[in-house]
Amino acid sequence: MPHVAFDRTFAALATLAVVAGAGAGFWVLGTPGQQRLIMSDRQRLEDLNAIANTLYWRKQEQTDYALPDGLDPADQREDPITQELYRYSKIDENYYKLCANFATDSQTHKLANTHSKDWQHPQGLHCFELELGQPPPSLY
Repeated sequence: MPHVAFDRTFAALATLAVVAGAGAGFWVLGTPGQQRLIMSDRQRLEDLNAIANTLYWRKQEQTDYALPDGLDPADQREDPITQELYRYSKIDENYYKLCANFATDSQTHKLANTHSKDWQHPQGLHCFELELGQPPPSLY
């Protein structure tokens, strides 16, 4: 009988360890739904970075290039969830803003976000002010 008690104790401890490991994983990484929100925010940042790179390289190729009042339809990108266009606004001849509506606060999910501090954002609508003559900050 002592062998049966040992097996039951071992099975209970193994089950407890698996449950604790799964719980710790969800606590550290978030639920699958939370991970989807983080990935959609990462896509938003990649889209904004692509728009900024397009404007920067146009300026490098055309010395007389001026910031447009609105983006060319070919340069516009859509939010991966809402399919709305990202917001662009010209501040002056050298500066502009790119805005997106983020699902998460990048400060909350340190392990999931690999983007640089220049692309940190709160949850909700956030705008990044960028300079035309400077390359956009790296995402990573």
